[in-house]
Amino acid sequence: MTNEQKLTLLLGVLKTYAEQKHCYNEKGDDYTPSAGSYDDAFEDGADYGEITFARTLLEQIGVEYEHPVMKEND
Repeated sequence: MTNEQKLTLLLGVLKTYAEQKHCYNEKGDDYTPSAGSYDDAFEDGADYGEITFARTLLEQIGVEYEHPVMKEND
């Protein structure tokens, strides 16, 4: 696999994560992880971290992605 292919693959994976909704995108600012189980709170936190990290990386290198809250039909 060439470096260009690796970069294309990596950017595609980052965009896939960045374009997902995390707990605050879905439930708003009123989201409280303590309302559910500890397992659910852990999963929400892990997802939030992965999605936010992917968004941050893409923003730092100037790659555009479709932010889920900006989509009209969701």
